[in-house]
Amino acid sequence: MPRLLNDWLKSYLKFAENTEPPTSYHTWVGISVLASALQRKVHMLWGHNKIYANQYIILVGPSGTARKGDAISIGRPMMEHVNLKIASQRITPEALISVMSESITSFTDSNKDVVFQAPITVVASELSVFVGQKNLKLLADLTDLYDAHNAWEYQTKHGYQTPKGKTKTTDVISGVCVNILGGTAPDWIPTILPQEAIGGGWTSRVIFIVEPGKGQVVANPNISPPDDILRKKLEKDLEQIHLLVGEYQFTTDALDAYVYWYEDQEEKLKTGTFPIQDGRFGGYIARRATHIKKLSMCLSASRTNDIEINLEDFDRAKKLLERAEKKMVKAFKGMGKSDIAEVTDKVLEIIMAKKEVKRSEILRFLYGDIDIWTLEQVEKVLYGMKVIDVNYLIEEKDVLYKYMG
Repeated sequence: MPRLLNDWLKSYLKFAENTEPPTSYHTWVGISVLASALQRKVHMLWGHNKIYANQYIILVGPSGTARKGDAISIGRPMMEHVNLKIASQRITPEALISVMSESITSFTDSNKDVVFQAPITVVASELSVFVGQKNLKLLADLTDLYDAHNAWEYQTKHGYQTPKGKTKTTDVISGVCVNILGGTAPDWIPTILPQEAIGGGWTSRVIFIVEPGKGQVVANPNISPPDDILRKKLEKDLEQIHLLVGEYQFTTDALDAYVYWYEDQEEKLKTGTFPIQDGRFGGYIARRATHIKKLSMCLSASRTNDIEINLEDFDRAKKLLERAEKKMVKAFKGMGKSDIAEVTDKVLEIIMAKKEVKRSEILRFLYGDIDIWTLEQVEKVLYGMKVIDVNYLIEEKDVLYKYMG
């Protein structure tokens, strides 16, 4: 059956265009919808590994102004239309396991074999409500679940009796497949993630989409209401995407492009050139090739029912990932081990926004967070990083900071 739309994701962005969230939020919510719809029905064989399209996507932006929840609320009904199992953000770790065990379904793969899976999407517009405060056990479980094991063993709360009378304290869920679509403000991340978790297993599996505020001002969205005809077309095409089954492979030119990209990245890493210039993203960079394969599968599914990744899909995946990576480091601002890490980020934000600002102005603006001695330490750090220039105003008995980029 032919698709109604040439490209699902591009049409989804058209559907969401008369809203305030940034385009990047809508883009990655759309990708999450696609990844969730694909479940474990499609995969990519890569050496000894089988890679699925599931993804952990977290929208990061200031509370109330970036419209994270609005972006998520447009995508969620699409998931519900194809009857995807969605977990509440208030779910406990035990309840999450219970929901997964109850969501087991089956499908017939391309070899005509019946395959069991337990797909679930966690939709958490407030990530802190879902994860809680520095919940290492849940983070460890989510880290393990991301890899979509054929059988995932977990610890039961009370144990149970087997038919043979033995007590078991573990159980197994077959075919786990977890997607996460969440939102959080940057200042909540330190309460969610312990310092030792930054750059580790869970964060290396997450794509953080960071924006400073809303994408546009839409005072009266009723002037151009949602296109109901387009919504129905999106739903119909998503039904087809949900039915896709098989093994994704690169076309010849796409594989050549991927190999060149991968080898080029490895050479750059050897010389200290990283896609994200922050040591906390070392784990993410190591998994970057997996992220791009997952994203390529989603973008191919957005475009066609053919189970293949062409050059257009790979190039598009690469550009989307690179665009997201430019802002990703801001997700962890203020989470360094230094005592002045958080206030350093606040000072830098002010200087970046104003381009030129006096020391006295910063002290007035941040009087509750900083004293002159701390500001002098911050000044030395930023000057050493070569992101600011420092000019001493002798007559005014002040200091002028200039942003250098």
